[in-house]
Amino acid sequence: MTIAATPFFSDRGAHMRILNEAKYLKKLGAEVRLSTYHIGEDVSGIAIARIKGSRGYKKTSPGFSWGKIWLDWKLLLLVRRGIMRFQPDAIHAHLYEGLAIGYLAKKLAFRGNIPIVFDLQGNLNEEFQSYNRKNSLARKFFVLMAKIVDRWADRIVVSSENVKFNYRGLASTIVRDGIDLDLFQNPIELSKEDRRKIEKIKVWKGNNGRLLVYIGGLSDNKGVGDLLKSFSGSDLKKSGWKLLLGGFGEDEERYKKNISENRLENSIYFAGRIPYFSLPYYLALADAGIDPKNVSTESSGKIANLMAAGLPVICFENEFNRARLGGKGIYLKNIEELGEKMAEIKLREKVEYDLENLSEEKEVRKLFEVFKSTIA
Repeated sequence: MTIAATPFFSDRGAHMRILNEAKYLKKLGAEVRLSTYHIGEDVSGIAIARIKGSRGYKKTSPGFSWGKIWLDWKLLLLVRRGIMRFQPDAIHAHLYEGLAIGYLAKKLAFRGNIPIVFDLQGNLNEEFQSYNRKNSLARKFFVLMAKIVDRWADRIVVSSENVKFNYRGLASTIVRDGIDLDLFQNPIELSKEDRRKIEKIKVWKGNNGRLLVYIGGLSDNKGVGDLLKSFSGSDLKKSGWKLLLGGFGEDEERYKKNISENRLENSIYFAGRIPYFSLPYYLALADAGIDPKNVSTESSGKIANLMAAGLPVICFENEFNRARLGGKGIYLKNIEELGEKMAEIKLREKVEYDLENLSEEKEVRKLFEVFKSTIA
């Protein structure tokens, strides 16, 4: 039983990890049932149980909300019923809320012997800094609670080498965000809306334009503010480079206002929310991709997608990025080097990465072994 205390599926990084792990666990022979909120898109091939609707809650963007407490209570009851009916061999908990719900639900269902594998993607304090900088009261309380809740897991898997916490030896397995080869080798047919958006981007880019792409959360904590500042202040525009930003976030409107006031619309384009299943088509427009986040405990699923598209990848050097890209990455020491590093990229250059070795299936096999050993 997978617990996702979030509006799954909503075209976000965490959701991509939840989806791909469930998808490939099924391929490896597991029966997967996913419990989540009432909002979000259903995904073909994944059995999803949802709480009953709550009219007042429509938030699908990342970050804490006091309204989630009521949803998590309803999710606790849903998971309890699911445990009694589904009789899972193990619980796969995403997010701290998912871990707490899984632990309490199995106790309430009198199935306290079910092992819980906690899928840890990053630091809760860092998440609050990224998405809820003003909510200091909630941050202090839930960061304190997280130190208690993580002890409820039987095993912990982490998403990257960047996670530096001591979990009493439980965090023994790194399960990275792998490359979903199915997505890029067998892309779905585009919707009419996506076809229109892509045509607009092509017209804006022009025949001679070179395109740098970032697709992810639009916030300063993701490095996007620094990226815009560096790109705008460099000579990249003179050499034909343009910047495409896809995604949404709390700083999005401020970025748009700044670009408009400085009349940079010809060089910087906001594509809005980009559906995960349409990613291959948007990335095919680009000549290079970037992950501008400097320091993070999280992995970077966006780098995996850029690699799958064969794009040169610009990022900061850290253990996770180096483990992923090796000598084929274009590494920044600081964002001011952006123009210099991009000058190294040849026109229409495609990079051949070892995609099979970095596949999602290979990563999920590690997770599958964790489940088997934990159950045994």
